[in-house]
Amino acid sequence: MVLSPQSDVGAGVPPLLSVRNLIKGSDMSNATLPVVASNQSIIIPNAVDNGLGVNFEYDVVSIRDLRVNASKEAHKSNRVSLPVEINGRELKTDNRFWTSLYSRYGFNSQFFKYFKHDEVFQRIQDVEKNDKIRVCVENSSGGSARLLAVSNPTKPVARYEDILELLGDYDAEDLRYHNGEITSLHAPRIGGSTEISGDLFHNKFAVSVPIDGYGSTSLYLAMLRQVCSNGMIAMSKAFRSSLQLGKGDDSVLPTLTRALDSFNNDEGFHALRSRIESSTKSWASVYEATGLYKNLIKMHLRDELKESSVSAQLKDMSPDAAEDAYMFSEMLRESTPVLSKYHKLTGDTSLLYGLANMDQLSIKRQKTLPVKCTMYELMNFATEVSSHHAEAAGSRRLAGWFGTTVSNEYDLEGTRDQFGDFADFHMGKKLSSGLTGSQIEAN
Repeated sequence: MVLSPQSDVGAGVPPLLSVRNLIKGSDMSNATLPVVASNQSIIIPNAVDNGLGVNFEYDVVSIRDLRVNASKEAHKSNRVSLPVEINGRELKTDNRFWTSLYSRYGFNSQFFKYFKHDEVFQRIQDVEKNDKIRVCVENSSGGSARLLAVSNPTKPVARYEDILELLGDYDAEDLRYHNGEITSLHAPRIGGSTEISGDLFHNKFAVSVPIDGYGSTSLYLAMLRQVCSNGMIAMSKAFRSSLQLGKGDDSVLPTLTRALDSFNNDEGFHALRSRIESSTKSWASVYEATGLYKNLIKMHLRDELKESSVSAQLKDMSPDAAEDAYMFSEMLRESTPVLSKYHKLTGDTSLLYGLANMDQLSIKRQKTLPVKCTMYELMNFATEVSSHHAEAAGSRRLAGWFGTTVSNEYDLEGTRDQFGDFADFHMGKKLSSGLTGSQIEAN
């Protein structure tokens, strides 16, 4: 198999000619674009060669060209991470590859309980005789190669260096690459700022571009809290706009350039501000706080937090057992700075309600019981971790949590107007729930 390296992009183009000038001055349908300069003042975690840490190769193959080693197939308990061979070259995979393959051909992982991978691939090929897929391979600085998503060859693909150059031209903030996608933060054309609970916020929007061809390019509304530069990215459907980038060999850059030039969404920003303002008037519930805590534990165990280390013993545990260890061990929590600070913010729910395990309570009950902070404080904590203490994968995970949370009504919406002091609200809820330490409510 001969893969087409992306590093060929930019041949013959003057190095100082910006993407923006190319777009404004010519027809982009056949334009060749410059490679981003390696000394550009942007930082991309996990990102080698071009000065950014990764490079990519593309090719078009048929599904029968994919192979899974039979011995590894028989002994691998986690099929999501099974390596795949393409014409003799073994490539790592993860959930993004398999999800894209399932989506392309309309099947799922259950098929592999009854058939070997080669059988499934061959049967698909027998029906889709002329069908092809585009594959994207990520080459990292450590020398490893990973197979990202598969996609339809007739769909345009956003080339990595092209996108970096364009986003850099538009003053990208917090530019990151992770798992086939580039994300960055930008200011809308009109700007705008507002004050919430004494903090100044600026309107922003985040751009998420898949460079492996899987999924659509999306824009998400965001707010930047000035005092600590926390980016609140509402990564959910309610605050998302998707871009249609054309077909086949169309360049994706003109559409993305127009969006960066003209993006504005007054109604959306108003709705996001209203939800954040409401969070200042709402106590956080046990259920909402626990949801964030479980995400933080996953981040810690998966090395998605900066300056965070996991013992060999915990790494040898199953994911569920390791997560349970952090849920119930105060010693483990206190040894992890982010988890320790979380508990100082919310209070120890086990002590607040006299239960060793809050999962003993039904979800309905957990949603009625407060922790010691408001939703505003809880969301600020999450975005502080996302902006300053998380790797790209963890940052995206928390943006998803924030987007989902802010898009829905809070469990204890408006309760701070009724109970300005936590102690009063907590005691009332504890007594009304029968959680006096002598009994456990019936689910």
